[in-house]
Amino acid sequence: MSQASLPIFDFSPFVGHSERYVALIKQFAAAGPFRSATVDELLLDDDFHRRPLRPEDFDFLKFMKPVREHNVSRLPALASGRTLMSIYELDVARPPVGSEPADWQRFADFYREDTRELGAQIAPFLEAYAFEYLTKDVDTREDTGAVSARLTRIVDDELAFWSATFERLMSNDYLEQGLRFIMVQRWALAVSKRRALARAGASGFFDMLAPDERPSLHRQVPDDALFERVAEASCITRRQHAYWQFYLPTSIAKCNLLYALARRPDRAFGLIGAAFAAEAEWLAFGLALERACAHLQPASRSPADSNALRAALQQRCLRALERVAQGFGDVARAQCVQGVVAGERLAERGRWDLGEQLRWLSSIREYVNFAHRISSRIDAECPGIDRETFIEPQEMCSTTHVHNDHRLVTIEEGDMLFWGNVGMQLSMHKGDMVLIPDGRLHGSTVVSNECTYHQPIIPNEWVEALVAELDEPAAAST
Repeated sequence: MSQASLPIFDFSPFVGHSERYVALIKQFAAAGPFRSATVDELLLDDDFHRRPLRPEDFDFLKFMKPVREHNVSRLPALASGRTLMSIYELDVARPPVGSEPADWQRFADFYREDTRELGAQIAPFLEAYAFEYLTKDVDTREDTGAVSARLTRIVDDELAFWSATFERLMSNDYLEQGLRFIMVQRWALAVSKRRALARAGASGFFDMLAPDERPSLHRQVPDDALFERVAEASCITRRQHAYWQFYLPTSIAKCNLLYALARRPDRAFGLIGAAFAAEAEWLAFGLALERACAHLQPASRSPADSNALRAALQQRCLRALERVAQGFGDVARAQCVQGVVAGERLAERGRWDLGEQLRWLSSIREYVNFAHRISSRIDAECPGIDRETFIEPQEMCSTTHVHNDHRLVTIEEGDMLFWGNVGMQLSMHKGDMVLIPDGRLHGSTVVSNECTYHQPIIPNEWVEALVAELDEPAAAST
């Protein structure tokens, strides 16, 4: 394999060594800032130095087979992403939240040298684990025009996604709550993406490009003022990372991809490509918000010209690719292409992940009905179906997580609050149940003295048949 075709991320050197790295991950996650959430930590009160990782998950996660396109929303991807972001942001200076000794203790605990050393050992392993699929099997000889055209494809695909998503949210009477979840994924995490690019810029990663050619997440369009107004209207106004528990695996991965490339000078050309893809995504989101939230725009502001903005972005990328190829050769150009493709692939997976989460959240009452129908089917056809049973005490809090299979939550005794969005509280009591599809982010708190509940594991074909009804209401009613 030529140097030009080597993938940026490659898990093969770590094959057979997962056990060693899992042991290091367990040591890292044992630090105080990473313990599981308590009942009062659904939102983290602007405490940057607190990151619930659910360390107990590392007792059974093996990290032997790297993430692939089909499982980006599952627990290994979420756990590795949360851990990576925590590692990267050990280099971000954030002062204590107050002047009390306890505030300073949390501050010191987060930045402990032994934790930083463990993170440095773990990061290359988790980067290869999480991102190999993004830069594997990329045709780096692709024509420069075709590579830059990928950016307009990202914009178009994102705009189509947002149009369909907002239509679904409005038809399900979930637009306000849906926007709240969306702003957590896009606006609350924009700080991390911008920080990664700013740090890289300060370190000279973009110096090989002319100033007007460089990718950026700071432009007049989209306008930050619009994002701020939409965030305020959605009540997403706390500082980073108050909404830590509600980040989707793919949302975290987008930040981590930029961090992973920005921390290694030998990946500078890959970062250029990935940053252009991130800018395309950001542009599309801004254009979509202009359309969906026109009532939050000043009357004097005219809608942005999406065609002109797309064309300008593609041209900047085209010039950057040509400059990289002419100045630094095929290896640099190939890495830049890999970065663009990685960003495009991750954008597609992010749309799918967010779309499925919003489908579930906006149709939660239907998923409650599905659960009852499935339960009846289990009783009739599969009374011995695999299930897990839990008996939990009052105020037992489950840090948000995902499952690698479809499950019911069925309450035998007691009371529980269940959530998958900021502000959501689905109250569940004896006999209540809900269907949680594979990969859907959720958490819960026990609010009675004790709660006994079961989680039957549901065959994929059962769930697919039911979910199809959401898009065919007329056929379902017939």
